[in-house]
Amino acid sequence: MTDASLTPPTRPRVKMKPKSNARAIRHGFPWVYANELVTDRRTKKLAPGSLAVLEDEAGRSLGLMAVNPESKIIARMLDRNPDAQIDVAWCAARLSRAQELRAQLYDAPFYRLVHAEADGLPGVVIDRFGDTCVMQPNAAWAEAHLEALAQALGEVTGCTVILKNASGRTRGLEGLDDQNAVLKGAAPEAPVPVEMNGATYMADLTGGQKTGLFYDQRDNHAFAARLVAPGAR
Repeated sequence: MTDASLTPPTRPRVKMKPKSNARAIRHGFPWVYANELVTDRRTKKLAPGSLAVLEDEAGRSLGLMAVNPESKIIARMLDRNPDAQIDVAWCAARLSRAQELRAQLYDAPFYRLVHAEADGLPGVVIDRFGDTCVMQPNAAWAEAHLEALAQALGEVTGCTVILKNASGRTRGLEGLDDQNAVLKGAAPEAPVPVEMNGATYMADLTGGQKTGLFYDQRDNHAFAARLVAPGAR
């Protein structure tokens, strides 16, 4: 357990070093590196994934961070509001926004639903395969809040199966294990068919690399297909 249940006034506070780049954080940069943060004994004792209020060198609040003293990325921005509660409702709001954006691009629920910091969920990657979602919680805060994330994911997407993939190299850098898990439903017994650009791919969600299929080249494949003559290879 981390301090997720603590009320905001009891949260620890961490401070950036003098001459560190607090301006970048104010303008949207999502990380604080270990050499930018004052790492006193109290900060070093924080459990990986703990929530803390980040302050600049003058003591002004910059937002709510997830802190991991064991990582070179020692703090990840979760919310500009230092009093934010990281719970099921908070996770659901981020996931709903991500799903709305994907619905504008894809006519079927087969896509990368969450791309970490870009969707306001630092270190979290979620790929959706119809009624199944595969989640990679690659940051300590996400592992600590895995139950809330999974519950919110089920509520927002309606997916009946949620898998945890723990094979990412980043998890090791965060001090996390490599144990996969089924968070909801039952794991598929066979690869799942995924149609992209007129071709059908088979995604192995439990034994394949990463989440079972790479969605990131979909647009490039479609572009390449437009450049070749009919019947060409």
